[in-house]
Amino acid sequence: MIEVKYEYPTYAKLIHLGLAFFGVAAYLTSEFADDDVTSIGYLLHSYLGLSVAVMIVMRLIVGSTSSGALSFKDWSFFSIQQWKFALQDFRELLSLNIPEREKHQGLSGITQAFGLFIFTWMSVTGTGLFLLGSGVESEAFELIEEIHEVGETLIPLYLFLHVGAVALHVLCGKSIWKRMFKFK
Repeated sequence: MIEVKYEYPTYAKLIHLGLAFFGVAAYLTSEFADDDVTSIGYLLHSYLGLSVAVMIVMRLIVGSTSSGALSFKDWSFFSIQQWKFALQDFRELLSLNIPEREKHQGLSGITQAFGLFIFTWMSVTGTGLFLLGSGVESEAFELIEEIHEVGETLIPLYLFLHVGAVALHVLCGKSIWKRMFKFK
């Protein structure tokens, strides 16, 4: 396959960095959230999670309103073509070749959509928990907390897929990470 060349604008890089930093930090501080709502650990996790929510809202707004690098316009992971590309990409990987696609297509598009879904899920449920307050143990709170914890188990899977794909590209001599982290 031909290597696809493209760069991301600075705003896209900042949104990606915000999601990565706040998302990983919120995940790593999740055990601290079991404490009392007034504890430093709970507040640290909550505010990191709310920062993820802000970044997700920015990402969704930019994706829905722009025609630029983060646009959802040509990105449909429900389309038959997307899944055909993903199957071709999977075959390429089984043949020990690294697939190259345009942004948001094939396996990379599905992986990125999965990440946005998980981050959105965690942001919505985490914000709900924050607004309800853990001092009020209601049925709604318990349900949202369980849904939030299910999402928590999916984050390592997403990070494995996303970071693993980047690492695989680097090992094959294709430093695609520079598209996102190279600032001029």
